[in-house]
Amino acid sequence: MTASFLLDLGIAVAAALLFSVLFYKLGLPMIAGQLVAGMIIGPFGLGLIRDTTSIDFLATLGIILLLFVIGLEMDPRKFGKLGFKIVMLTSFEFLVAFLVGFLSAFTIGWSLEAALFLGSVLGLSSTAIVAKLLTERSPEHQEGMASTIMMVLVLEDLIAVFLLFLTPELAGAGQFQPSSLVFIAGKAILLFGAAFVFGRYFGPRLINLVSQYELEIGEVSFLLALSFGFLFGVVSENLGFSPGIGALLVGFFLPMKHSRYVRGKILPLKEAFIVFFFLSMGTLVNASSALALGLPLVIVIVGAVLGKFAGGFLGARFAKIERPLLVGSILIPRGEFSLVLAKAGVDSGLVPSQLYPVAGFAVLITTLTSSVVGRRVAQETMS
Repeated sequence: MTASFLLDLGIAVAAALLFSVLFYKLGLPMIAGQLVAGMIIGPFGLGLIRDTTSIDFLATLGIILLLFVIGLEMDPRKFGKLGFKIVMLTSFEFLVAFLVGFLSAFTIGWSLEAALFLGSVLGLSSTAIVAKLLTERSPEHQEGMASTIMMVLVLEDLIAVFLLFLTPELAGAGQFQPSSLVFIAGKAILLFGAAFVFGRYFGPRLINLVSQYELEIGEVSFLLALSFGFLFGVVSENLGFSPGIGALLVGFFLPMKHSRYVRGKILPLKEAFIVFFFLSMGTLVNASSALALGLPLVIVIVGAVLGKFAGGFLGARFAKIERPLLVGSILIPRGEFSLVLAKAGVDSGLVPSQLYPVAGFAVLITTLTSSVVGRRVAQETMS
């Protein structure tokens, strides 16, 4: 078991390194290279790795650490100032992308249930991929855009959680019960409340206490920083939400002075683990199944790109947020929640199994497209 795990880990790391360097040389996002590496070495590619359990576990750690760091980098004061604009932008861009995805599914002859699921899948941008792409852009673009985009993605993640809870209701009873919505809202309020109280009151006191021993016991600050993210990851998962959402919220509510301290401790570890997240996503994608669709796949992918780009652009224009073209280009990538929702629909029997590889292919193409379009738009807006 140990030898098999180490062999799989070695293959995964080597493939990630090779394709990251290759895509970097080609001027493409390294994330896409890691996705392609997972597709090639995974069970639907060369089959070099057939049991992805260990990599999936490392990927889960990576997404928790990534979203925790994202929360630490966000300023709640800015959210208060932009709250209404963020809600307007999120609502508009999600609905436009959903509608385009829904219509593209009808165009290729899919059922109403499959069209609704595809619309939902293509309505969700990737928090992980967008965050990674933002860090690869110049600081000039990050300062004016990153906080706004990440707040939009937090709201999208909440939409995704609601859809995930809705799926078993549709599969079971065939209709959604209002009591389920109340139950979901109650758990969400509990998670927000717990993260706020801990982040504002208990967390800073623990940091102040532990930091006194940093010179004598250097590891203690590192372990404390890790514990915050993983603790609320566990709390969030036990409440039925994604572990990453809990980690993001506790990071978001920490005061800025303390959040910078915690971020400095865990940033190197986050960079290492997040590679496994993108590799893991790639191993689950059956590219041949998606490519077998032919022209319908092209229609879906074009709809995925144009729907998000148009939705982000128009939403930013209505919300009066600067650089609407850049906002639209940044929001194009789909990712973790799109795949999770597609898998939930397939597993519940509500949609055909082909939806999942289509979603996986959409993740890859939209990630590549966002990088190319975003770079072009950024150059034009600066000139």
